[in-house]
Amino acid sequence: MKPVIFQPEALISTAEGKPVPVPLGEPISIVRSAWLTSSARATNRIGVWECSPGRWRRQIVQAEFCHFLAGRATFTPDRGEPIEIGAGDVVHFPENSLGVWDIHEASRKIFMVFDEEPSA
Repeated sequence: MKPVIFQPEALISTAEGKPVPVPLGEPISIVRSAWLTSSARATNRIGVWECSPGRWRRQIVQAEFCHFLAGRATFTPDRGEPIEIGAGDVVHFPENSLGVWDIHEASRKIFMVFDEEPSA
């Protein structure tokens, strides 16, 4: 398989902003994201994500590894304590990490979403 060159600025520059799928009040966050498929599996993607302030439910069930480049947010897992996240933080969300995002400042991250391999 050939290595993938990821150029976030080129990807996000053409992305259209859309309201989050499950907002929880006002303001409703607007998300822009763009990605490339990173393997033979269509569900494995690398990309860039931007989000305006607001509160909403996380919808991604695959595992995610990400690096926050800008902003400030709180993620509260359905079964867990709130996690404060800011620019420079690197986060791994195991699969099925559902919960609530509170985006306090416009945020930007690069990410990789992937299907975790079952344990042997």
